[in-house]
Amino acid sequence: MSETIKGFCLQGREKIYPNSDNVTRNTAVVNMELPELKEGEILAKTLYTGICGSDNSAAIGKSNFDWVERPRIIGHEFSAEVLELGPGDHGELKVGDIFTPLAMLGCQDEECPECSVAKWNLCPQKKIIGFHRNGGFGQRVVLESDRVVPLMKGLTPAQGALVEPLSIITNALFNKCDIKPGQDVVITGCGIIGLMSAEVARSAGARVAVTGLAQDRDIRLKKARERGFITVEVSPENSLISQLQNGITDENGVPFGTNGKIDLLIECSGVPAVLTEAIGVVRPEGAICVIATYGNDVSINATHVTRTSLSIRGSMGSCRADYMSAMKLMVTGVFPTEHYTDLYDFKNVTKAFEDSIKAQNMKAVVKMN
Repeated sequence: MSETIKGFCLQGREKIYPNSDNVTRNTAVVNMELPELKEGEILAKTLYTGICGSDNSAAIGKSNFDWVERPRIIGHEFSAEVLELGPGDHGELKVGDIFTPLAMLGCQDEECPECSVAKWNLCPQKKIIGFHRNGGFGQRVVLESDRVVPLMKGLTPAQGALVEPLSIITNALFNKCDIKPGQDVVITGCGIIGLMSAEVARSAGARVAVTGLAQDRDIRLKKARERGFITVEVSPENSLISQLQNGITDENGVPFGTNGKIDLLIECSGVPAVLTEAIGVVRPEGAICVIATYGNDVSINATHVTRTSLSIRGSMGSCRADYMSAMKLMVTGVFPTEHYTDLYDFKNVTKAFEDSIKAQNMKAVVKMN
């Protein structure tokens, strides 16, 4: 191939504090060489790629992403156009099709309990694009055609880059949470996963509050306020528990929660202390849904969980059915992608990562070509 293909590559493992200088020093823009297509693989031109919190975590060397091999072209949230079909049967897939990929590919062994019911996201042997093989921050990508999910009619390629993260939320809220109209729900963490959770929870009839830090006040919490969510700025001195006990009200002055307790908490921050605190703000027989991952063990008062009959449920990734639900939420306008998207050109990809790591944007999406 005569043209020069570039990619944004994870290279180092140095532990980097998000507010330090040169937070992208573990990464570099590199020239790429494309491998020959194997059985069942396709070559695609990436169109738009989103920066995931896990991409940021890997880039700053968080311990829960030490398993990612370096060097690696990262990125699993993207849209792309099929350029070439490799050997083998690709079904109805054809050159020119626009798609978004399933981030997780299971072992597909018929004896695998998870793969036998199409739950690739729960397969112990799953391979994640962008972590186990080069991903969407290359201007070209080679991947298995089994991953391909054609974009639903009415979706733009830029919207296609948000399908995967929204599918994580549809899986968590529709399959793991017994969310009901009229519930008071707290979303801890105001990154894109948190605000996607807020939008989907409200669409199910819940009243929603979103937490964040002082540094989130003018960007991420502002985005939440603009969408009509209750926002709660928390700190060690002004915890969520104390604010609920002192009384939080919505824009109409109606108290949020009952006696300082709420029905459901959805944990999206990835901060261990937040999950530790969470069990103290949920009513008896209420629920906590954990979407975040953590860099170290989390301490929980298990006796309190027993005595209040709390339900704590984790939610890992998503599968094809969740992608379809996510696309429908976008097409019908339930999730307003334009409110949350910050577009960058590929020449500014390093700046996009810097802004994301420092929480200076909402959802960075990079135009790759």
